[in-house]
Amino acid sequence: FDDDDELTEEQIATFLSEYEQHKDYETLKWRYVKRPGAQAARTEAWYGCYGPTQYLKHGENKEKAPVWREDGSIDYGGRAKWDAWDACKGMTEQEAKIAFVRAIRSALAAPHENFY
Repeated sequence: FDDDDELTEEQIATFLSEYEQHKDYETLKWRYVKRPGAQAARTEAWYGCYGPTQYLKHGENKEKAPVWREDGSIDYGGRAKWDAWDACKGMTEQEAKIAFVRAIRSALAAPHENFY
């Protein structure tokens, strides 16, 4: 996990406080990004929030990786969700919350790219 060993207790406390402040990230008006086949998926920052959130709610990802949608097209959104959740494998609860905060900070720093 990136930089976690180098964080001070004060920085960790700030991250954990920000997690509580932003954990309802899905209520924000997130943008969709066009994908081939007339599909739309969320921004990378949204998936950066989704993965740690799923990990905190459900633990490690034990689902089979999606590839295809029911209509036979590639499942871009489903696969991005799966990848984001799977990337959290082996994290502690604290590490997942810090990863979430880093993702939401990134999203909020680029509002025109991430939100309507």
